[in-house]
Amino acid sequence: MRIVGPIAGIGSRLRPFTLSKPKAFMRVAGQTVLDHILTRFLNTFDKNTELILIVGYKKHQIIDYVEKHYADKFKLTFIEQIPRGYRDDIPYYWGLGEAVYLAHETFYEKEITSSEDNKREGCLIFLGDMILLDEYSYLLYRYYESDVDGIITVMKVPEEDASAYGIVDVDENNIIMRMVEKPKEYISNLAIAGIYAFSHTTTQALFENLRERLDRRTKDTKEIYLTESLQYLIDSGHKIAAVELKKGILDFGKPSALLNGNKYLLEHQPVTSNNYKSRNIEIDKSLVKNFVHIGNNCVIKNSVISNYVSIGKGCYLQNCIIENCVIERNTHLKNIITSNSIIGSGVHIENMSKSNVIIGDKCTM
Repeated sequence: MRIVGPIAGIGSRLRPFTLSKPKAFMRVAGQTVLDHILTRFLNTFDKNTELILIVGYKKHQIIDYVEKHYADKFKLTFIEQIPRGYRDDIPYYWGLGEAVYLAHETFYEKEITSSEDNKREGCLIFLGDMILLDEYSYLLYRYYESDVDGIITVMKVPEEDASAYGIVDVDENNIIMRMVEKPKEYISNLAIAGIYAFSHTTTQALFENLRERLDRRTKDTKEIYLTESLQYLIDSGHKIAAVELKKGILDFGKPSALLNGNKYLLEHQPVTSNNYKSRNIEIDKSLVKNFVHIGNNCVIKNSVISNYVSIGKGCYLQNCIIENCVIERNTHLKNIITSNSIIGSGVHIENMSKSNVIIGDKCTM
């Protein structure tokens, strides 16, 4: 099975941070979002499984980083998604549908002799701003052990929020009958949760439909969405099951979600004071509470670092009170009181008492 990751987008909802880095490179609980995703794959997939990343915005950052850290763990393939155009020098693309289609060149026609072979030669698709909390082994068990052509993860959402998601309607066996992107009328409370697995035959059918829709593009065409082609698979007789996640998924597509995801990850993988010496972390006359990550080579003086704070490596904090914040690398804060804030890399700020702030990389105040 190949793993396909469309990560070409610019992450406009995470600006100003994504002006200098891809959205998958936001750091929470000591790692980039992409690291959290790929580490979870390593627990389930065989070494040298092919990882196909569809890159675009800041592609060289992604390629260099992944090759440096994962070349010995995956068989790496990078495919570029060419921008549709530019707005103020910022690229925009044809959407998720085109990104997934670009992986087709790595999938060749094969002689399939059994259902098991068909599934093994298929693909798993993930999104670069979502971290699955369930084990991939749970999903793959449902995929391999069920009489289906593919699975799509879903999660229950409040009825009043259903119109903001891609929604599925299922039968009594959880086979998907209908999929609608952001429905105007209520269909169900099962929202698509961003992980897909399809057999080889179904993957080829998906590529073919995406190609036909891409060939019909005009300058007035909006983004090519994946949901419409998935509905085509269902209408064509492909049996796709909805697999409801037990633990859910962390969505890092916007600032509030980033803080919530950081909180969850810190609760499940805190760094304790036992790690400080080995990581060259200096804590002087300061209180550091639970559920905190502090990166290598940090200095914290006369400060209170309360719950759910993620501090990147090389940071210097003096006379600060910080709670529920993400602070990226090499940032210097002095005389700061803040909570529920995101502060970028290379920032230098003094004398601020304000919460719910977003400060981009390399800002000085």
